[in-house]
Amino acid sequence: MDARFEQLCLGHLPQLGLRPADKGQEAKNGVGFTFVPDPEIGEGYLWTYPINSACSLTVYDIIFYQDISFRCHHPAALTIAVSSPGSVEPVLTKSCHHPENLVGYFLEEGIFSHTIPKGTPVRSIGLGLMPEFWQEQLPNLLAQDTSQVFNAACALDGTATIPEVEWLLHQMASYVPTSKTAALRYEAKIFELISALLEWRMLSLPIPVNQRISATDQEVIQNLKHYLSQNYAAQMNLQSLAQMCYMSKSKMTALFRTIYGMTIYDFILNCRIERAKELLTDRRKKISEIALSVGYEHPSSFSVAFHQKTGLTPSAFRKQ
Repeated sequence: MDARFEQLCLGHLPQLGLRPADKGQEAKNGVGFTFVPDPEIGEGYLWTYPINSACSLTVYDIIFYQDISFRCHHPAALTIAVSSPGSVEPVLTKSCHHPENLVGYFLEEGIFSHTIPKGTPVRSIGLGLMPEFWQEQLPNLLAQDTSQVFNAACALDGTATIPEVEWLLHQMASYVPTSKTAALRYEAKIFELISALLEWRMLSLPIPVNQRISATDQEVIQNLKHYLSQNYAAQMNLQSLAQMCYMSKSKMTALFRTIYGMTIYDFILNCRIERAKELLTDRRKKISEIALSVGYEHPSSFSVAFHQKTGLTPSAFRKQ
């Protein structure tokens, strides 16, 4: 592992009482590195995976039975994560109050120290990006200045909600990797996440007066969202929805994406998958029945959509 990733991901772990997991305790098919706390100190796990020389993914869910202090050297890195308040408190100026908060922050190279109070849930799914990723690798791939990636990430202070970015982070966390394809799968998700982040940043910038959305149009689109959330299993087409909204199809789809940061079809898909997750916890229900109840006539189509969103088949999700 790259020395900087050892500092970023592993340097402070011994101070937290975290040790490498024993055989059989490892997460993610043994891909990456899994750490667990000493039983007398806490419970949970931390898993980290160096995706490439400039990116890493770290997932943890830990609670400590006593106050834990650490002090370590931290390399320069940009982090994008969904985290509990206990995970982001030391690096954000604003307080986060939700169980899960979308955050982004940059730490300069230097010494970092913090104390985690006992009984505080410490949970996070986070990407660690080294400076050369957004300064060198990303510009070469996109053939443009990508400083907006840095600016957009640092604008995430726990108050913004970007469903697509949050879902992508959860997809990366739920995916069970194999050693031969893990890096490719995670890299693809990183670029998808960055695209969503950049789109959100562009949409969140001040809108010229002649392009602002009227209160009437906002109410219509909000009512449309409510209708979709209640009728996601029905077969719909954009033209009929546009007629229901008394708008052109192009205006309706553009307004929906501007307000909610995703397409109408993506919103419907997310509603279906989230409901399917709930139904899959009931082992008495057949997967074919669940597929039909959330809007899929064919179980195979449901499995493809579910895997695309979660990284797992319905059967694998149910086993977890």
